[in-house]
Amino acid sequence: MKRIICLLSIIVMIICILTGCGRESKEIVFADAGWDSAKLNNAVAGYIAKAAYGYDNWREVSGSTTVLHEGLIKGEIDIHMEVWTDNIVSYKSDLENGRFKELGINFNDNIQGLYVPRYVIEGDKERGIKASAPDLKTVEDLKKYKDVFQDAENKDKGRIYGAIPGWEVDNIMFNKYNYYGLNKDFIYFRPGSDAALSAAISGAYEKGEPIVAYYWEPTWLMGKYDFVLLKDAPYDPIGYKEGKTECPSVVVTIGSSNKFYENNKEFCGFLENYKTSSNLISEALAYMQETGASHEEAAIWFLKENDNLLEGWLGKEKADEIRKALNSDVTTTGWSLQNYFNIESIDSAVRKFSIKFQPFFNAIKSGLDAMILFSYTILNFIPWWVIVIGVFISGWKLKNKLSQGIIYAFMISIIKFLGLWGLMNETLSIVITSVIVSVILGFPIGLLIASNETANRITRPILDTMQTMPVFVYLIPAVLFFGLGKAPAVIATTIYAIVPIVRLTSLGIRQVDKEVVEAAKSFGATKLQCLIKVQIPQAVPTIMTGFNQTLMMAMAMVVTCSMIGASGLGMEVLIGVNRIEIGRGLVAGTAVVIVAVLLDRLTQGLIKGNGGKM
Repeated sequence: MKRIICLLSIIVMIICILTGCGRESKEIVFADAGWDSAKLNNAVAGYIAKAAYGYDNWREVSGSTTVLHEGLIKGEIDIHMEVWTDNIVSYKSDLENGRFKELGINFNDNIQGLYVPRYVIEGDKERGIKASAPDLKTVEDLKKYKDVFQDAENKDKGRIYGAIPGWEVDNIMFNKYNYYGLNKDFIYFRPGSDAALSAAISGAYEKGEPIVAYYWEPTWLMGKYDFVLLKDAPYDPIGYKEGKTECPSVVVTIGSSNKFYENNKEFCGFLENYKTSSNLISEALAYMQETGASHEEAAIWFLKENDNLLEGWLGKEKADEIRKALNSDVTTTGWSLQNYFNIESIDSAVRKFSIKFQPFFNAIKSGLDAMILFSYTILNFIPWWVIVIGVFISGWKLKNKLSQGIIYAFMISIIKFLGLWGLMNETLSIVITSVIVSVILGFPIGLLIASNETANRITRPILDTMQTMPVFVYLIPAVLFFGLGKAPAVIATTIYAIVPIVRLTSLGIRQVDKEVVEAAKSFGATKLQCLIKVQIPQAVPTIMTGFNQTLMMAMAMVVTCSMIGASGLGMEVLIGVNRIEIGRGLVAGTAVVIVAVLLDRLTQGLIKGNGGKM
């Protein structure tokens, strides 16, 4: 029997190898810039690739616009269905130098600019919202309404949500902000990512709050909510770059890597004929929003609803193949918990909860903003050379080596000479606040679970979950309940960084020799006295190690929080990544490393005491 099984296995393997060698698997890699219109176009092109051109599969690679463009040039991405050409600085030169192929224009009738909710201008009787800026019509009119669009971190100024850091239009929006003199009364706030900007806009709309923000169409967000595009001077090619006129419609093209184009001429021929419009895409996005359909399901709906496009894209023969596939296609997602689990109702309930308890969340946010501002003010007040001297003395005394002090002072001086001192202070103000909050909350929790086994059993899986959860997940509740900026960054950082101080406080208390504790009790010490005078002093080295780890995790997380608008060194890194500016990213990243290394070495020196000895 064993021999028969082995023989059959060998035969099956040989058949698999022969069939595999006889036909090479064909797969297309699409660019996924993160927004729904791009994913919808990917799904439409992917469906046609499989139904009419014999491709086995297609998949997406996610990233920012500029990162995906770089991937297209290198051949790591085959097709980019939505290349927003104005947002890629090197697009024209790359095209002229033949670094990729432009297959055609997907659509060029989109609009973009600064939007406000309609209820800000006209009010909303159904929601009980009064018009707060009835005369707001143009971008220049914003100067009269700084109190309406109040900045959460600086109450004396308004806030304008700009474009995504690294996009070319971000520079144009910033020029517009300066050209109209809005820089006197407004903060130009960079949201960090498309997801963060969408969350800020949708969150403000759901709460009925005023907001002015850059956005574009076609998007589900502009289709779902009623927003008004602020008017500007008529478009002028030169004035537009300087922020003096309205934004033109961006030419959104379809790009292909040179390698894919050479080996897939027939499919690329279809893409050269592929053309949609903002209205068509908006209709499909609205269908997705209303029905909860996936991008693949919406693609099938789109092709059925727009049958007239097929022959222009594909020719009659291929178009008939698509029609046949669509008619025989039965859209099904199979059994899934999501079929019985209403995710939208959860989103709606959480949003209602955030709205209901908004005063509570605002109070927390105000408190955190005050702490951050206090830390930042102190750091800015201290002359840079005083901090350098302080770092020198600390490194010398804690390590008991003059050379260490000189090295540390030199390292911190580099940040000043790179022109990043102010950004470093912004980052440190968030880190300091996050660590203070983590210690205030984490230390008592650590004491509790060290002395109570029931609390330990309950807390342990929670801490395990917090420690293994992807860091980006912590940004979601922070943005939802607290908006964008430094305060939500502190919330997300605290959730991420609090675990070490809790665990190591508990571990330190538990490791104290029980005989020492019993001896204290035998001399009449109460349980509280034993804790304060015996256990905590004995556990200080372990607790300080927890403090060190919390500090390091806070430093790591605060860079990630640039994606929700936390300014500082992290934002510089993010801009460098989005724009593929290696020098900028390397310089900012070096500054982050220097700060992290110094914080780590100095806190370790405090743990070990003078001379580096315990």
